[in-house]
Amino acid sequence: MPGMHVETLTGPVRGTAEGCPVLSWKSIPYAAPPTGELRFRPPAPVKPWTAVRDAARYGPQAVQFTPASRASGQDVEGEEDCLTLNVWAPAEPAAPRPVLFWIHGGAFLHGSGSLYDGAWLSEVCDAVVVTVNYRLGPLGFMDLGHVAMADTANPALRDLVAALEWVRGNIASFGGDAGRVTLSGQSAGGMLTTTLLAVPAARGLFHQALVLSGAARNVHTPDQNAEVVDRLLTALDTTVDQLADVPVRALRDAAAHVVATAGDEVLRGDGFCPVVDGAVLPRAPLAAVSSGAARHLPVWISHVSHEMDIFLGPPPAPVLAGTDAAGRATLGEKTWATLSHAYATVAEADRDPRLDLLDDTMWLIPAIRLAEAQHAAGGQVWFSRFDHVPGLPPYDRLGATHGADNRCLWAHPPAFNNLAGLPPAPPMGPADLAVAARLHRAVRAFLHTGAPGGLPDGLDWPRYEPRDRATVILDDRPRIVYDPRRERRLLWAGLPGGTAP
Repeated sequence: MPGMHVETLTGPVRGTAEGCPVLSWKSIPYAAPPTGELRFRPPAPVKPWTAVRDAARYGPQAVQFTPASRASGQDVEGEEDCLTLNVWAPAEPAAPRPVLFWIHGGAFLHGSGSLYDGAWLSEVCDAVVVTVNYRLGPLGFMDLGHVAMADTANPALRDLVAALEWVRGNIASFGGDAGRVTLSGQSAGGMLTTTLLAVPAARGLFHQALVLSGAARNVHTPDQNAEVVDRLLTALDTTVDQLADVPVRALRDAAAHVVATAGDEVLRGDGFCPVVDGAVLPRAPLAAVSSGAARHLPVWISHVSHEMDIFLGPPPAPVLAGTDAAGRATLGEKTWATLSHAYATVAEADRDPRLDLLDDTMWLIPAIRLAEAQHAAGGQVWFSRFDHVPGLPPYDRLGATHGADNRCLWAHPPAFNNLAGLPPAPPMGPADLAVAARLHRAVRAFLHTGAPGGLPDGLDWPRYEPRDRATVILDDRPRIVYDPRRERRLLWAGLPGGTAP
């Protein structure tokens, strides 16, 4: 079968067919293991191999930095030797196909490329799909320069650049077009997608971006990063000279402590995230996009109708408290209180207006700001909102909330069996199947043409412009709405983090 044995720049790999017509290659190393002296350091080149490498099984996930409530005393999940990627490609020979490079989410603390099975997406989009592991938590998102450990800024961003460089040098061997790479991710993966728009080393390695629930918001200043590093060292009761030798379990438990105490005015809920270090990430992503860093790239930005509902529960999730802290710290107590009161006057029926405020603070307003910045800089941008309620837990109970689009995008009809490690999912109902198919058509059009499509009745998907703010609503009745939630958007006019009137 074609494609079962591929020569790469580092050595041959042998993959497996996921039931023709899609082939897969898993656990391909794109960088050397970041262990020992390489902990916290930039990714190093892979040592070449000559024997055939078995690429039939997923490799280890990155070390998972679990919440404090589950960390202490528990076995550490994942390994530091994790810098691998996975590839799916249609078996049928064809002209080089576009590439979807997917960055997993997980609050910069957990997740893995191996959670996603790209076989169905590769088939329905006629594309090569790549998922990737990168370092997480303190191993991936710090800069130790202020404590005299140079060249340690943003290891995870450098991991992703190294993986994109691997794609540029190798993806043709898998039938992919290195000149048509779409960078995409959801949640923290979407935030990393927008962050990479501002990373000079990533320029030219991808050619368009699809951002799901993760606009250009979550980065730390150098001062915030210094606070994270100092808190980590204090929790470990160690010095930076010994940090490379700290056992992973101790590092994990100390990181959980940092995350648990991050909901103050200094860190504003973000324990670990990319750092504006002046070199790897010279400036904040929104500032970079505003200055034209992405004007040459088509960008599709999407969010979900009620993102925050997934985080409800006793006790409230840290993301709710962290977003509240961020709002108070950014706007001040008086303005935040005024904004909270204003949201009560425009609240949806039978809905807590505080949730709408936190939704907009964390997700919608940053997404609109990113779209406005891309348009103002002369770039192409499209905007959508996912309103469909998947017929599986917890969405059937909570509604169209954070992650609902992710489950439909990666679904393998007829069941929601797209994310590994989760309980078996129920069959997809007719509405689920229709929305998933529509979403796949839109993504396929974006991968192949640089513009989303697939709307019913021959409708063209309009670009987003501030004069009309065209937004495609993705549910069982896809449609174009102009400036949805206008009343809520206007409440932010003139505020830090706000949008244009």
